[in-house]
Amino acid sequence: MVKYSNLAIGEKLRHVREAKGLSIENMADAVASSKSSISRFERGEIELTAEILIEMRKFLGIEKAPLLEYELDAYKNRIQVWKGYIIRGRFAEARAMQEDVSVILGLPFEHELYLLYLLIEATFLALEYNVQVADQKLSIIEGLLDIDSASNEALNLYYRSKGFICGYAGDLINSIKHSLKAVKYAEADKYIDTFALLNVGFAYSFLGKYWLAIIYFERGRTLHLIKDDITSGTNEVIGNALGTCYLAMGEYRKAEEVIMLTIAQSKSLNNKGAIGEALYRMALIKLRTGMYDDCMDYCNQAQAYHKESKEMYVNTLICKVKCMLEMKRFDDCPELLNHGKTMLIEGTPDVVKTAKDSDDLMFYLNAIEHLMTIDDNTSINFIQDIAIPRFRAGRTSKFDALYFCNKLEAYYTKKRAKTKANAIAAISRDIYKEIFMDEVVLD
Repeated sequence: MVKYSNLAIGEKLRHVREAKGLSIENMADAVASSKSSISRFERGEIELTAEILIEMRKFLGIEKAPLLEYELDAYKNRIQVWKGYIIRGRFAEARAMQEDVSVILGLPFEHELYLLYLLIEATFLALEYNVQVADQKLSIIEGLLDIDSASNEALNLYYRSKGFICGYAGDLINSIKHSLKAVKYAEADKYIDTFALLNVGFAYSFLGKYWLAIIYFERGRTLHLIKDDITSGTNEVIGNALGTCYLAMGEYRKAEEVIMLTIAQSKSLNNKGAIGEALYRMALIKLRTGMYDDCMDYCNQAQAYHKESKEMYVNTLICKVKCMLEMKRFDDCPELLNHGKTMLIEGTPDVVKTAKDSDDLMFYLNAIEHLMTIDDNTSINFIQDIAIPRFRAGRTSKFDALYFCNKLEAYYTKKRAKTKANAIAAISRDIYKEIFMDEVVLD
């Protein structure tokens, strides 16, 4: 039988007692022992019976907390299981297990395990999009984390959460920096953090650096197929992301190959959200390649899967209206635009992710309305002076700015207003350069 140090457990119980503001007298009264016996036990001079130890732990409220060596070993295994549930997106199981692993919070001397618990909890909060609370938790962690002495696992979790939160807040450069650090510390422990790689990919994608995004998405997908260390269905998320990048770069054949594979994989898993998004991407591909009947068909299929995601539903509706404009079906457009506006106005908080998302979609619907009445000076001014600058200012909206530039340039060309057409063409070239030529600087 393994022997454990009475001194070690006595000191641990003293730390807990003092942290709770309890005296030796309080402890002695609670466990029916003498003050001198408790004092000597805490100094490691005598042993106490198992029954008294149980009563002491109950009195301190840490009967389930790991104190002895075998209890700590078992706890470390449990906390890794909890971490695994979170990283793989098995949130119901993680939530059910959280109380079991939170017992470490009552142990002021277990600094490393307490820190690890907080880091995993912050990861959990971030992945459930409880981002504000996760950020507050990371602020607490920063006061406890010593970068020079912390374990690679702790640093990986810290930077992965920081990267995710920065990306969610739109701070894409810092999202890349933190996520790459997470990858570095994971590799130091001889494993790959696929989630952090995808953070980098999405950040580069939102910055318009699609060729860089593809590198990280492809690397993440390859590793995900080798080692399933992230949320189930992630392969379909990566497929949609890759398809979006290839579409943005004009690589329509590659985009279609990736998206068709994603549709098949999503259907095999009955992942309705991923199916709907992939069908929407296919509609965009068909719109860009001038296959308008196919575009309408994919839009209709996508909307059937978007009943639970009104944001995607409205995005698909916008694609459908664009297609109708190309097909000269102008009479059908106002009804669809009004339908989209009604959905946004009457929507509940779950209709779109944030108020900003709703505002952006409403602006887009209004911009298309002005595109339909482009002969009016008011609409020309709106597109040229309001719509194009706003889309151009958003990292993920520069292609929308190009779309409206192309429409306005075509309008001026048709009207033989050569000077105005050339001015808009110059704006298009500048936007194209912003998307594909500018460098992202990582200090």
